[in-house]
Amino acid sequence: MNAQDQQLSDLLKRWPDIEPPPNFTADVWRRIRLSQQQPAVDDARVVRWLRRWLWQPAFSVATAMVIGAVVGTWGGMRSVPPQSTLAQQEVGFLAPGTLAGSYLRLTSGVTP
Repeated sequence: MNAQDQQLSDLLKRWPDIEPPPNFTADVWRRIRLSQQQPAVDDARVVRWLRRWLWQPAFSVATAMVIGAVVGTWGGMRSVPPQSTLAQQEVGFLAPGTLAGSYLRLTSGVTP
C-alpha cells in the first residue's frame, strides 16, 4: 500500500456516517408506486401518433424509403454541375472527332 492509498483510507475512516431521514424506505416505495401509476409525460398528440405508427413494420419501411428518396434526390441535385457546364459535356461527346460523333454522323447520314 502506498502513501496515497493510506491517506485515502484515513480520510474515508474520518468520514461521518450519513443517517438517512426518517421514513426513507417508505418514501422510496411511495415514489416508486406513484411513478408507476402516472402515465409518461409525453402527452403530445403527434408523439403518440408517431410512436403507434413507427412500431408497425410497413410504416417504418415506408418512412425509411421516403427519407432515403429525399436525401438521395437532394444529394443528386447537389452533385450535378451547373446547367451550362452540363450542356457542354452532353454535346461535347458528340463532336465529330469522337467515336460517338462519328457513329452519329454515319447513322443519320448527315455530313458536316
